[in-house]
Amino acid sequence: MKGLHGWMRTLEKSEAAVLSTLIKELDQVTASDESSGAQLAEVILKDVSLTANIIRVANAVTFNPSNIAVTTVSRAVINIGFKNIRSICLSIKVLEAVLKDSPSPLLVAMLARSLHGANQAKALCEKLNNTEQEEVFVASLLSHLAELLVLGCHESEVRLLKREIEPSSSIEEKNRCAEKFLGVSLTRLAKTLTKQWRIEGLINDVLAGSGEEDPRVQAVILGDEISRVALLGWDSAEFKEVAQRVAEFKNIGEAEAMFALKKTADETAETVASFGKKVLVEHIPTSTRAAKELEKKYDNETEGLQPNTAIELEALERLDKLLAGDFNINEVFKLCLQGLHKGIGLERVALAIFDKEHQRVVVKYASGQSTEKWREKFVVRYERSRSGFLFNLFERDKAAWIGNSDYQHITQFISPEYLGITGQKRFFISPLATGRKRIGFIYADMGQTSRELNTSYFEGFHRFLDKSKEALTILAAR
Repeated sequence: MKGLHGWMRTLEKSEAAVLSTLIKELDQVTASDESSGAQLAEVILKDVSLTANIIRVANAVTFNPSNIAVTTVSRAVINIGFKNIRSICLSIKVLEAVLKDSPSPLLVAMLARSLHGANQAKALCEKLNNTEQEEVFVASLLSHLAELLVLGCHESEVRLLKREIEPSSSIEEKNRCAEKFLGVSLTRLAKTLTKQWRIEGLINDVLAGSGEEDPRVQAVILGDEISRVALLGWDSAEFKEVAQRVAEFKNIGEAEAMFALKKTADETAETVASFGKKVLVEHIPTSTRAAKELEKKYDNETEGLQPNTAIELEALERLDKLLAGDFNINEVFKLCLQGLHKGIGLERVALAIFDKEHQRVVVKYASGQSTEKWREKFVVRYERSRSGFLFNLFERDKAAWIGNSDYQHITQFISPEYLGITGQKRFFISPLATGRKRIGFIYADMGQTSRELNTSYFEGFHRFLDKSKEALTILAAR
């Protein structure tokens, strides 16, 4: 598990990091009574994709019933209106950051629920001024940002998390599962992300659980609950209980409250459709239909690899032929990784080598799901000290099964750096060296499904490791 710091390193690279700057600029313009549509348009025009999307939204029937073509941002601002522009801009940028790289059905459903909840929260504050209503929407949507960004990741821990939660899961349920699989709750991750990106305002009170007497904070909490129970059905006991709370909050009758909640759901679906993201609409319940239900499907890739003796033997045979003649060491390493991955069934494998300065070890080749970026992020420092993990690994010059009780003597030196990169506490690793020259190491884990490693896997790891060492010995003797 990566834990807080590991996940922060992952999320800090997200495109959503620009939201802080955008929110501040929009706040400065929309909060002033003297601001003009031209000033607001100037902020939007800094972002090419936002500009195009704002014009598209302004041309939607929701904001353009006369159907007169809108071609400029200044006109788009007039159509959408000052009171809606900040929430629309934020929604568009969140959609851009989250809906990429073939998002999972669960992520799409969670994003739809987040937008629905933010609109419900805003609608609960109809007696507040426009600025305060926008603050409520922004705080509600941003409170889910860390969760959405995590669900958009392809790490093995996230796949396990997705199997345990549903769109209608409560924040308590999601936090428990996140602590189990990610090593940190979604709420804590959201607090840290908000602080790191210097996002200010109502969002901090919401995440801190403070200001419960503040009607804006109450609206955010209640809006999120509305979006959750609406997925259970308008006739469900859970929804009726929440509708009663809404009636008390707004000091209106229960029937009127239920009508208002359905009306806001309909408006949310229309607005989201205007974003051009119709895939989201079917996950928002309306007054005439229920939200689409998710089917939990686990393909072969999710279930993980299985050992394949035929592939293993073929790889070993090819290695023997290579080593019998002139060979390229890189071809040997690649074939060893292929044998470990597809033959032995180890889900993620990598070869890492020292850099020129001998200060760091960097992945050169990797195989397995979610290893595409390992060449960039799987970089570990080599500490020349008795407490350094790699120092001890090379001193012992033997393969190690990290996390196994028989290898506690080396496991004790593992630092959070490794866990932050791979998210795994159990893995195989072996140093590669020729004489006194340290080359790097071979790494393998079951990070795709987090299945247990066993003796059979470790023996298979040794078979291909021996071929790698044999190749290095031959080269050293030439």
